[in-house]
Amino acid sequence: MSVIKYLGRLEQIDALISRKATGTPDEFADRLNLCRSALMHCIKEMKELGAPIAYCKQQQSYYYKENKRLFIGFVAPTTAPR
Repeated sequence: MSVIKYLGRLEQIDALISRKATGTPDEFADRLNLCRSALMHCIKEMKELGAPIAYCKQQQSYYYKENKRLFIGFVAPTTAPR
């Protein structure tokens, strides 16, 4: 899989988690056209990057424990004072 496709997948995962609209792990995987193990691998990698992802059994959805979002892109470097 290309890096661009993988990053796009992470953005989709982030968007659904942010809206608390993932459903169960199986439903979440189906929404993304992934097998459950591939989804779990992505979530594991996001957690390794510091994403505070948790699952609520009552709401049957993944959510962020803190107000955070995935950012993929480029930013201008800050200029240090001389």
